Amino acid sequence: MKSAIGNADHGRPTRRLGLVGRPSGAWWHQTHCQNPFAQRLSAGSVRVHFAGRDERNRSRGGWLNVEYNSSGFTSGERAAEPSLDIGRLGTFDDSGAMPSSLVESPSGLLLYYTGWTLGGTVPFQFEIGCAVSHDAGRTFERISEAPVFGRNRFDPLLLGAPWVLKEGSDFRMWYVSGTEWVPPAAGETRPTHFYTIKHAWSADGIRWESDDQLCIPFRDDEYAVARPVVQRTAVGFEMWYSARRHGETYRVYSARSADGLTWIRNNEPLLATGVLEWEREMVCYSAPLTQGNTSLMLYNGNDYGKAGFGAVELPADSL
Repeated sequence: MKSAIGNADHGRPTRRLGLVGRPSGAWWHQTHCQNPFAQRLSAGSVRVHFAGRDERNRSRGGWLNVEYNSSGFTSGERAAEPSLDIGRLGTFDDSGAMPSSLVESPSGLLLYYTGWTLGGTVPFQFEIGCAVSHDAGRTFERISEAPVFGRNRFDPLLLGAPWVLKEGSDFRMWYVSGTEWVPPAAGETRPTHFYTIKHAWSADGIRWESDDQLCIPFRDDEYAVARPVVQRTAVGFEMWYSARRHGETYRVYSARSADGLTWIRNNEPLLATGVLEWEREMVCYSAPLTQGNTSLMLYNGNDYGKAGFGAVELPADSL
């Protein structure tokens, strides 16, 4: 079966469906439904996982069950409490735990996530954690209070936004890796981060190895290439990712690869900003969803999904 990403770069979205999920207003979910991605529950129902934020801007895992038909989306049950809470004081995720991807394994449903800490010389630091669910993705428990993939000699600054695929008995990960912090220029107060997408591999999904190869090298005036989502196709791999240049906000792009290591980028955005207020300034952090014969894209809008997450239908030939 072809992936939901398929040949989506051959055509623009056919219909924007607006906001699908919004913040609940709970103590832990005052704003944002960031980094939405789908877990199949049944033929007609999915659980969309995301990161909500509290009044102190700390992210936690949450989810919303939705169904989709020709009339659009119908919302169902949602997480009343965080599916994944922030870590203990002093750990790598004590300032935020942001879900990123799910993988089935013999030990349970594995959730890979970005753990955030606040910095001193730089504004923030993030590394990759893993948690497991034994209740079909309703709640998750950390495998370790330490990151399963942290800073190393090939990724000395930061790493996060993991997207993991299981291929046979092995695991592959595409993730964001920091390449540089640039000191603030005159009149600025914060250093600027540079990060883009790399690849890692593992025999067990817990111990990871990487190297110095970039999957998506910077182009033009880019400084942030983020949130890789990769699916296998009949001819290799397809990736959706978000990228921005200095003076611009994120747009969603796509790339293709025969081996998952060397990628050919498409020049034009796969998804550009829309006319509605919530997505007028930015679109980012997309993920695929297939419902019946319809291929969809989940994504965030302004301010990294502060208003929630939306969806668009993709061309029929994207299946």
